[in-house]
Amino acid sequence: MKYKELFDTAKWVSPNGKSDTPYIRGEFITKKDVKSAQITICGLGFFELTINGEKVSDDLFTPANTDYHPADRHCTKEYGEILSHRIYSMRYDIKEYLDSKNCIGIILGPGWYKNDGYDTFGWNFSYGEVKLTFKIDIEYTDGEREKIVSSTENLKWTQSPYVISRIKKGDYQDFNTYRLDGWNLYGFDDSEWNNLEVVEIPETEFYVQDCPSDKVIRNIKPKLIKETDDSFIYDMGENITGTPVIKAKTKDICKIDLVCSERLDEQGNIEDYTTHGQKSTFVTDGTDREYKLKFAVYAFRYAMVSKNAEIIDCEVIHTDLPVTSSFKCDNEILNWYYDAYIRTQLDNIHCCVPSDCPHIERLGYTGDGELTCECAMMMLDSEKMYRKWIEDISDCQDTVSGHVQYTAPYSQSGGGPGGWGCAIIEVPYTFYKIFGDISVLEKFIPKALKYFEYLDAHSENNLVISDQPGLWCLGDWCTPEEIAIPQPFVNNYFYIKSINRVLEYCELTNNSKLLKKMEELKTRKVKALIDNYFDSETGNFANNIQGANAFAYDIGLGDERTFANIVKRYKEYGMYDTGIFGTDIVTRVLFENGQEQLAYDLMTSKKLYSFNTWMKSGSTTLPEYWTFKRSQNHPMFGAVAKYLFTYLLGIVNDDNAYESVTIEPKFVDGLNCAEGYLTVKNGKIGVKYEKTESSIHMEIEIPENTTAILSYKDKIYELECGLTKFILSK
Repeated sequence: MKYKELFDTAKWVSPNGKSDTPYIRGEFITKKDVKSAQITICGLGFFELTINGEKVSDDLFTPANTDYHPADRHCTKEYGEILSHRIYSMRYDIKEYLDSKNCIGIILGPGWYKNDGYDTFGWNFSYGEVKLTFKIDIEYTDGEREKIVSSTENLKWTQSPYVISRIKKGDYQDFNTYRLDGWNLYGFDDSEWNNLEVVEIPETEFYVQDCPSDKVIRNIKPKLIKETDDSFIYDMGENITGTPVIKAKTKDICKIDLVCSERLDEQGNIEDYTTHGQKSTFVTDGTDREYKLKFAVYAFRYAMVSKNAEIIDCEVIHTDLPVTSSFKCDNEILNWYYDAYIRTQLDNIHCCVPSDCPHIERLGYTGDGELTCECAMMMLDSEKMYRKWIEDISDCQDTVSGHVQYTAPYSQSGGGPGGWGCAIIEVPYTFYKIFGDISVLEKFIPKALKYFEYLDAHSENNLVISDQPGLWCLGDWCTPEEIAIPQPFVNNYFYIKSINRVLEYCELTNNSKLLKKMEELKTRKVKALIDNYFDSETGNFANNIQGANAFAYDIGLGDERTFANIVKRYKEYGMYDTGIFGTDIVTRVLFENGQEQLAYDLMTSKKLYSFNTWMKSGSTTLPEYWTFKRSQNHPMFGAVAKYLFTYLLGIVNDDNAYESVTIEPKFVDGLNCAEGYLTVKNGKIGVKYEKTESSIHMEIEIPENTTAILSYKDKIYELECGLTKFILSK
């Protein structure tokens, strides 16, 4: 959509470098009784809107983060890549906030738009200076209409108390210097405020945001756990994203320091290693005011505040995605794992972008995102969020070479052409499977083919061996020991897997012309993998290192020895030796091929590299590394959580959007009762079972308009909609 279609004659206005956290205000009068009033507004990076002093919405960090418009980025400067761009605006009904005399007040923050950080190549993340545009449409009861648009003539600005607000660093707030109570009310004296400047309309496409915003989801009562000479330390009880809420303990003007971390050190103090730079300062004004982060969140469990203040509350903040699933059983490790995955995933969705971590990079890594998207689509109300993120992935594909960036929206980062770039194929495929929208597949077939051109351009002898000069070319990532599985092997696995997806695309969209071409391409890539990595004497691929056999077996390669060697390896080792991709692949291959007991044993292993080790450490979110290095809040190892539903509860999606399902639990020793549900397009699908010595008692709930069967011991039972109870003989 073009700018004028949304905003008519409205101007983009900005302090133009003189402030990136301004207050902006203007006044207007309604001439008579108002029938309706609507505002279309965009403030970049983030904005908060008030009318007559009242917040118009509880949305936070709007608009959603995108690759806003062309800017000096590493990929464009170094490689001439051409990306696509979008900017979202918000639309609100404001009739209830209007009076005859009105004041519109907006606070701008830099958000992801003006970021003062630099990437590893020295390129600034910033798109430009903060800016604002809006249009108010008013209809009066007599039918007359009026438009009020942003301009330099009806708006002025001044510095807000939020002097510094950085999404990756935090805030410096000064309510003593900038005492501006009443600034967003009609009649406030703004005679000493500054004039705004008109700036250029960004060169991009404009949309009204249809995906959810961040919100305060819930509140936690912090627990004071330690007092030092100069500070108080509080425990939130879980690793969350959000902000502590602080009050000064004195009426004197003072400075309050806040530090947040994921862990405590051995002495019970804030562990500096996991603060990740999350430090803020608040200067008080002597009033009974509450202080908290404005245009950012921290990711933390523990918070330390200077002794002149106390933390009275904690707001948990992330994109508003209700949890639409449940799982519990008689194994504490699996219960912990489900809860930890859900918490970790929610902590890592902000501005409708699924991130790798919520504190260090905070970026929409395509590898982490494609790996966990099925879990999140299954377990959260996330359709609109993922519809938006699919467009982010599309935007970050170079229209010339087909290269897909490692993050969406784009920011210079690390990854690889296999598990990261293939998100442009895997995420739309998963979206179709969960939500049933085949148009997504039709749109992304040409994008997939363009990506294959890029992979071929970075291949030798049909093996993907490189990416752009200077960029990472990772295979798997975060293996517990040093990465040994060959990068070209992993990259070609993902290439072949992506070809298999496109073959499914072709069948689903009746694209018979493309089928032969894809089959020929697959034959070449499979041959390269076998020629370079298959040992015909042992049946192993890449020496069966770190799940290599499972990678190959997952795409139909190898023989009975290959799978037997997988089983032998993990029965003997008894725990995971794999990274972010291999952990998911090994678990799935075992479940799919009659080794559900071994898959369950790995998921519930009590050896060193295990979910149990994380649980016993007191973690409430999933760490980035098996060894607890760096981030303690990474969703990538949560990809296995989907198997709680697809295998242990046995909810199998036979058709797109679960319109046809098979209930086929994998009953394993050590798990005697389990229950859970998924909420899909047609409603709730629930399974509950409990074993006795001689039988299995089951309850199955199926929604309307859904075809379902129960499969057990080669017998098929047709299921009716509603609740059905079974007693099955062991």
